[in-house]
Amino acid sequence: MKLNDNTGKLYYVGGCVRDEILGKQSVDIDLCYEGDAIDYVTAQGYKIIKTQKNIRTARVLIDGEEIDFASTRKEIYPQAGHLPVTTETGCPLEDDLTRRDFTVNSIAKSVKTGDIIDPTGGAEDIKKQFLRVHHDKSFIDDPTRIIRGLKFSLRFGFEFDEHTENLKNDYLKNVNCDMSYSRLKKELVDCFNLNRDEGLNRFIDEGMYKLLTRNKPQKPLISIEELIQEFEIKTPWLVYLGNTDLSRLALTKAETGILEGFNAIKESGSPYKTCSKSDIQSVLLWTAFINPDKGLYYLRNLRGIKPSVTGKELLSMGINGRLIGVILDKIEEEKFKNPKMSHAEELSIVKMILKENHIK
Repeated sequence: MKLNDNTGKLYYVGGCVRDEILGKQSVDIDLCYEGDAIDYVTAQGYKIIKTQKNIRTARVLIDGEEIDFASTRKEIYPQAGHLPVTTETGCPLEDDLTRRDFTVNSIAKSVKTGDIIDPTGGAEDIKKQFLRVHHDKSFIDDPTRIIRGLKFSLRFGFEFDEHTENLKNDYLKNVNCDMSYSRLKKELVDCFNLNRDEGLNRFIDEGMYKLLTRNKPQKPLISIEELIQEFEIKTPWLVYLGNTDLSRLALTKAETGILEGFNAIKESGSPYKTCSKSDIQSVLLWTAFINPDKGLYYLRNLRGIKPSVTGKELLSMGINGRLIGVILDKIEEEKFKNPKMSHAEELSIVKMILKENHIK
């Protein structure tokens, strides 16, 4: 789509300029007007679909496409971790560019002349594949920028420069804000969609999981790391879950499944039986947070125990239907009490149940 501008105040900004420098096709067109964007599109005679008057932004229809025109603006963060508040619209372009997350996204290109405006050296950072914030309080203002950095790393191979990396690590040592969870979730979903394995591993290994904790998480009763080591669980999930407020999970299907299994064991009247049908990660979570004694006993002595009597054997004995499930469940329950139960002892349980049901 070809845009014409006779004012010299309309700019492509952000991701589309970054992608052009990288030689990549950009999905979105980001436009910023140095002044009042609503007044600008009105003067141009564009068909306006809707406006946001508080920040002077307009969505217009051009050649069948919906395009957003934003006014340059200044922002402040009155509450860390939440959306910023606009303090001025129509400000100089440089003020708008320096409110953004990283220098690589703070570059503009004039629609009229094609000139590049790069007040913070973002183009050079793109060449070096560096992510650099504008000021030392950047992550305090908006901690979701840490996850955005991970996203750009997964997408482009960019890494934080040394100073920005130190700022990130310092912030993660003492996360202390009421995070906007919906914004964080959106950024994480974007990351995991790009590369689930690397994204999740780095999310854990680099301590970004701490961003999910609104309040201090419930502390495990025994060390999750030691459980993982003892039972050779090759997964980062438990370290993550163990350092997160359990009530705030549900980012992914994997999280949801583990948490559902955890709750099922916690609420079960027959926890060992429920453990045997649950994912090992759910069992370890229950062990660490709810009942270390029973959990460790199950893991060390009962895990993997199954009746030696099989459904096929019961069918050969002329037993069928619902009674097979009843028998196998009863044998499993008794075997949890006596793990060394022999095959003959299991068959005695079969005979007992048949007798109770008046079956010869």
